[in-house]
Amino acid sequence: MIRDIDNTKQPLLEHLVELRQRLVRSAIVIVIAFLPCFYFAQDIYNFLAMPLYDVVVKSSCQEPGVVEWVDSLLVEHFNFGILDEAERNATPQDLANCEEIQEQSFRIIFTGPAEAFLTLVKVGFFASLCISLPMIVMQLWGFVAPGLYLKEKKVVLPFMFFFPLLFLMGAAMVYYAFFPVALEFLLSFQQDAGPDQLQIDAEFRISEYFNLLLKLIFAFGVSFQLPLIIYFLARVGAASSKGLREKRKYAIVGVFVLAAVITPPDPFSQLGLALPLILLYEISIWVAGIVERRRGEATGEGDDPDGGDDEAADAEDDFIEETDFNPTR
Repeated sequence: MIRDIDNTKQPLLEHLVELRQRLVRSAIVIVIAFLPCFYFAQDIYNFLAMPLYDVVVKSSCQEPGVVEWVDSLLVEHFNFGILDEAERNATPQDLANCEEIQEQSFRIIFTGPAEAFLTLVKVGFFASLCISLPMIVMQLWGFVAPGLYLKEKKVVLPFMFFFPLLFLMGAAMVYYAFFPVALEFLLSFQQDAGPDQLQIDAEFRISEYFNLLLKLIFAFGVSFQLPLIIYFLARVGAASSKGLREKRKYAIVGVFVLAAVITPPDPFSQLGLALPLILLYEISIWVAGIVERRRGEATGEGDDPDGGDDEAADAEDDFIEETDFNPTR
């Protein structure tokens, strides 16, 4: 007997028509959101470029810190230091002037006639996609939900809520914590002209910077879905906390390989992705353990040693009921 779902059955063609309608609605929402996003694409790009601005401008004119303190000790006790006289005698006004000079020299270039325009189009589309994501999720849920039972909805519904939340957490970690550190390391390879050495300056292309940032946001956003994926696999019995613990060492190796492929070729970027992924893997083991305990409580496992397996089988049979997309045998 069908429960918890819409009893109406539709042929395959009507399902395809409904899917097309929902895709068209999602596309219309994206296009409508794209127009204001493209209008403000320059401002959005300026916001995305703030990590680069902070590294180039502010990091080169820092307030006195650890380096200055160590230098003062060396000068006081050993009569030599690691800073030159101008750096050692820098005043707050000198720092302000330094920052002003760096602001004037900071720039991002483009080398093709249409490069800047196409990059701003990408920025506008990316922003419109983020704004339209709730509507797209609603359309997806509206198409899938009628074919699910209440128990199945409890498995799928967390994806609709936690997917954008975890993706946003990954994107925020890239923007505020990971990307500035990676940029500071990569830009440390610049050098001033001197005896037997050439001057090496960094010039930043508008498209390459955005593509790198977008790649990292996508990589971190998808990687942060690991606990959600493990939760789903644990609910359907395809993963267990014991199996995840046994495969921990293989997972750690796989995480570092994935980080080496996705991130820029420097150790800080790889560690910046690998360490959060390892932490998420440990959280996934904990999530799988919670799912297993709840499943054991729901099936009465452990209360009746002889009938526990039969009750679990009955619960599994009750879970897989007839729907339009999953007819019973």
